[in-house]
Amino acid sequence: MYKLIPSISEKMLSTALRSLETDGLVHRKVYPEVPPRVEYYVSDFGMTLIPHLENIIQWGQENFSTIMDNRKKKVT
Repeated sequence: MYKLIPSISEKMLSTALRSLETDGLVHRKVYPEVPPRVEYYVSDFGMTLIPHLENIIQWGQENFSTIMDNRKKKVT
C-alpha cells in the first residue's frame, strides 16, 4: 500500500499507523507467519471521522481552482 504514496518511507508509514492505533482510530492485527504480516483496519471510532473527511474533500473540490490560482500567484 505504501508504494502507492511515493513520498512516504516504510518507517514513516509505520510510525503514522502506530500513532493512529494509539489514538484508537485503527486496529492492528499481527499474523504469526514468516515473513511477518500485519494488517490495519479502521476502528468504529475511526469510522466517525469519515463524514468529516468527506466534508474536507468536498471543500477542496469546490475550492480547487482558487487554491491553484493562489499557488500560481505565489510562484510568479
